[in-house]
Amino acid sequence: MNPISPSGSCGPCGAGGSNGVSLSDDLLTQILTRLPLKSLFRFNCVSKAWYGLISDNYLRTKLPLITSGVYYSYNSNLTREPRYAHTSENGLEDCNLDFFPFHHNSSIIDSCNGLLLYYSCFPSKFHVVNPTAKRWVALPEPIRSSQLSILTFDPCHSPNYKVICFTSWLEQGSEIEVFSSETGRWVEHELHWGLSTDTMSATMQYFDGILYIIAYPKHIVAINLAEMDCHLIELPEPMKREGSVGKSRGSLHYTHNDGEQIRIWKLKDFNLHKWVLKHRIDVRAIVERNYKRIHSNDSLAALSDQFNFLAFHPEKEVVYLSLPGKLVSYDLSKKRIEEVCEFGKERERAHLIQIWLFPFSRYMSDCLANA
Repeated sequence: MNPISPSGSCGPCGAGGSNGVSLSDDLLTQILTRLPLKSLFRFNCVSKAWYGLISDNYLRTKLPLITSGVYYSYNSNLTREPRYAHTSENGLEDCNLDFFPFHHNSSIIDSCNGLLLYYSCFPSKFHVVNPTAKRWVALPEPIRSSQLSILTFDPCHSPNYKVICFTSWLEQGSEIEVFSSETGRWVEHELHWGLSTDTMSATMQYFDGILYIIAYPKHIVAINLAEMDCHLIELPEPMKREGSVGKSRGSLHYTHNDGEQIRIWKLKDFNLHKWVLKHRIDVRAIVERNYKRIHSNDSLAALSDQFNFLAFHPEKEVVYLSLPGKLVSYDLSKKRIEEVCEFGKERERAHLIQIWLFPFSRYMSDCLANA
């Protein structure tokens, strides 16, 4: 692994600094909130006082959400293998992964909240990579071969991550192996989700220790990764076209895009499957209302057809949508679109597979620190 060690040559500018300059915590916080993300990760190791300040929840709420995503590019000059990008001062930019020595002979097979899961066939090996902190770790070899492998990581709650390998499919379940970074070993389990495996989709979201998988046409399978049990949640309406799940303001939300409207539901009661319809988004109407703000050469009709739901804001009444070459936010209360970032000309025809928006957390830098 490639560790990052605290630099012994730099001292804090706050109280106790050797250079005679003293900054109050309030002033230092104001400065830190204006710094790029990479600088915050570097300054995390300046001193215990800075580490505590940067880890504080107040600072976290003042920082913009970190945006990261995996996409395919259809540009003829680029390969169609998954690529990883994150927000920077210049928009969404590809991460330089040259620090990871197996980057060119292995592939990204999953990503979750800023961590990448790599797999190489020869030799057979999993690696978990943190592109922001430039750390990576090799996992021990699993017991059996995997048919589907996913990575779960929630930096808001823990520095630990899990890799779940689905090793065989049952009629209404699956045999899996789970690697936990907390224990450093693989453990076999058997899951039973209570409906046909053929209904399970590739639409998944992980948060608060639960993996949510949409099962066509009208269920969500909630897998508790601590207890290794499954809970079926009935959707408020059958999914006809596109649907996704996510967490916002502490509650599970479900979106259904039928081509004309994006409907957003909130799960009010987990056990009774009670959903509340929170919002109806008329895609064509919001495009017409915000056309000048979108800065696109496409027609209104073309833009309406290309709107895709991507993610919920974890703490606000805001959702994120994609347009060709752009990521935009939509304020559900103000009914207003804001451009978040551009993908760049070379990514205009890119297909965004998944995107994550999450607050800055010390766990992002801690998660592979001791590997």
